[in-house]
Amino acid sequence: MLDLLIRNALIADGNGSPLYKGEIAVKDGKIYDIAPSIFEDAAEVFDANGHVVSPGFIDAHGHSDFTLFVNNRGESKVRQGITTEVTGNCGFTAGPISKEHEDDLVHYLANTIVLSDEQRKEWKWKSQDEFLRYSAKDGLSFNIVPLVGHGMIHVGVMGFDDRMPTSEELKKMKELLKNELDAGFFGMSMAFEYEPGNYMRTEEAVEMCKLLREYGCIYTIHMKNEGMDLIPCVKHAIEIARLSGCRVEISHLKARYIANWGKTKEAIELIENARKEGIDVGFDVYPYAAYGSGLIDLIPPWVKKDGPRIMCERLNDKELRKQALYDMEHGLPGWDSIMKGEGWDECVQIAKLKTDKNRQCEGMLISQIAKMRGCTSYEAVVDLMVEEDASIKCIWFAMNEDELISIMKHPDSLFGTDGRACATYGELSEGAVHPRYYGTYPRIVGHYVREKGILSLEEAIRKATSAVAKHFGIEKRGEIKKGYYADLVIFDPETIAETNSFAAPHSYPAGIDAVIVNGKIVIKHGEHTDTLPGEILRKKRM
Repeated sequence: MLDLLIRNALIADGNGSPLYKGEIAVKDGKIYDIAPSIFEDAAEVFDANGHVVSPGFIDAHGHSDFTLFVNNRGESKVRQGITTEVTGNCGFTAGPISKEHEDDLVHYLANTIVLSDEQRKEWKWKSQDEFLRYSAKDGLSFNIVPLVGHGMIHVGVMGFDDRMPTSEELKKMKELLKNELDAGFFGMSMAFEYEPGNYMRTEEAVEMCKLLREYGCIYTIHMKNEGMDLIPCVKHAIEIARLSGCRVEISHLKARYIANWGKTKEAIELIENARKEGIDVGFDVYPYAAYGSGLIDLIPPWVKKDGPRIMCERLNDKELRKQALYDMEHGLPGWDSIMKGEGWDECVQIAKLKTDKNRQCEGMLISQIAKMRGCTSYEAVVDLMVEEDASIKCIWFAMNEDELISIMKHPDSLFGTDGRACATYGELSEGAVHPRYYGTYPRIVGHYVREKGILSLEEAIRKATSAVAKHFGIEKRGEIKKGYYADLVIFDPETIAETNSFAAPHSYPAGIDAVIVNGKIVIKHGEHTDTLPGEILRKKRM
């Protein structure tokens, strides 16, 4: 007997082929048969009513490892059709935490996760694998493809020192990386934008990537600069791939700030030329003209170069604070800041804060906060950074939609959320989060495919499924094919849509009939079934 039979389906196979009518049989977590009609008995029959059945979406760039330990149901991700997520991006992961640099590591994470003082004391994960096993101990709604943060490994061995690691330090870093790879991790990530990434030597990255190459794994790169120096940074990513022979993914490709709009055309040409040379470089994108990052981005480089803790100490010093405010207003050579443009404080919105005393600022623009406090916008930024111990997440309205569409349409771009799983209830319903946390894939299909027609539905699905699986080396997922895992999403192409906004982000999408993970129905007619069949996927050694 079959476990599940899906009838009356309009099947998108994930490879970009035309949609076709058929039925899908599921048994033992895998696709057992695909045919115009299937006559075997099944424990459960789901009528797709002529709606699209596609492979479950594979999020090429997610951060749900920082929320699944709070709520393992992963509501905002699975409800938009995500059945697998690549986690551990941008150099930030919960582990490994070393005793020697425990304080540095917890402060390093301040740019990506708001930890309470109590959580900081207990944050002692010896490896990222240990942390993920803890997060998944009671099950998951979707699968995760784990990466480990290069930033965590670097800071854990040598803190925030601005230098090349010694041979002994590099050996320790490789040992920490090897530990995660031996556990089946798919690769490593790095954010060159944030300390210590922005002064990390290329030689270190290349040496670490050589180990990744031995395992057939990937290196994902959040570039040092996505604005003024976008082109040199793309060249830097390509150079790492060339020198190491490692597969590289450029995360969330964009050109931020008006002065830099249009630069992604040259960036993509560089990537195309590298691929023609046999260098394996890819890139991903999310469907919004606003990005998310920490408020720390507005602090001058010299103030934050030794990490968030020292930064706050400097901002508390009267003379250093005065100099920092001057540099924020007048700029520094080589520092690409949104504050160069007029009305910058109307383009940065507070998303998430650490303390309750400033909770009213969540969802407000910097200009509004400054007006409320009776100070300049620069002072508002500095004061908030100190008051919140540098733990402030923001949304930045700094991209061009026409350029975004060009990136989305490119045949080699992959789709991702750059977001984490949230929920409309509990702790994860707090804060003015980026709407991509809930609406990325419904926005792609509903807004950009159905309404704007920038891509065919089949091509959009390919870029969200099989293309991601192939680039990251995720086996037997991303396609509707016999013997593949039954990770599926069923949706109405006429009604699928995001229902949230920047003003009201916590809202699940419309038009998703069902989400099936490893052969089990997790979402059925808009409701979570309380089934948690998701797994931590493990990469097989080459």
